[in-house]
Amino acid sequence: MNMCDLDRLLRTKTEIELLQQASNENINDLSEEVGDERYFDQKLKIYRMPASFFFREHDIYIRKHNRFAPMREHVHEFIELNYVYSGGCSQVIEGKEIRLSEGQVCILDKDVPHSIAPLDEDDILINILLQRETISSLFLQRLSKKKSLIGEFLANSVLQSQHHNHFIIFQSQHNENLQYMMRRILIEYFSENQDAMELIPVYLQIVFGELVRVLESEHNFDAAQKGDTNITAILSYMEENYEDLNLLKLSNQFNYNITYLSNKLKKETGLTYTQLVAKLKLNAAYSLVVNTNMPIETISKQVGYKSMSFFYKKFKLEYGTTPQSIRNQQLKPLD
Repeated sequence: MNMCDLDRLLRTKTEIELLQQASNENINDLSEEVGDERYFDQKLKIYRMPASFFFREHDIYIRKHNRFAPMREHVHEFIELNYVYSGGCSQVIEGKEIRLSEGQVCILDKDVPHSIAPLDEDDILINILLQRETISSLFLQRLSKKKSLIGEFLANSVLQSQHHNHFIIFQSQHNENLQYMMRRILIEYFSENQDAMELIPVYLQIVFGELVRVLESEHNFDAAQKGDTNITAILSYMEENYEDLNLLKLSNQFNYNITYLSNKLKKETGLTYTQLVAKLKLNAAYSLVVNTNMPIETISKQVGYKSMSFFYKKFKLEYGTTPQSIRNQQLKPLD
């Protein structure tokens, strides 16, 4: 299957879509059990899609959302990545009307109530369903090479089991690498190649790397300024300017009261401003240790530590080992 074959496949109307187009009513094509009262959430008064419907064979399940009929409000027992392959998509997520455009991505955590408006013929929405353990593994592999405050925040937003009801929208429509990798994933999956389920997690790891880039991008930063500043815009600014930054400068940059900003950072990330800056310094040091041959002492000074012993203490506390041990591990040849 090539890109043209994929496009033809996704645009071809399925039997379910033809029925939905004729009736304008949603037709269940997942399981006869989906209407079972066992799957009705009495607290939320909506249906809950159990993981057992989708992960019988693999930890990743991909499907095209059926067009021409509305999808009633529901929640999932898994994490869902929505990708708009073509056209657009209107959803109501946690009571908020959301419009996704071609090339954009939305990640929904488990237990997020949402409904989907009818899709027109040119609207192709792809649903990638992931177990929490799967997405955790992909994020950890990504973050092992490049320590990023934005990446860690993104991972924590969808991975911490004690926090649910999260969804994140990515302005990813201009990221060509992401668009290409998403299409490669779809080609592998729908071609049913023998080694597809070995390649798809590798591609998804790259996709998550590109999503981190999207959050770090200037475009996303500018978009965030139109309303109450997105926490990722603040973290992105901190990541770029932490060497010459204090809480007063940061609050002025985003037109916040110092106390409000301090509380916002703590609430959204779980860390104080001081702890975030310390993490930024250590992340910068980690990247230099892994990606350069710069002497450890020089790295320590470059990221703002005057005391080598204090730097070693904080580094080991953060990463569980010394800078040299991490560098040696990166240089170790594969078996």
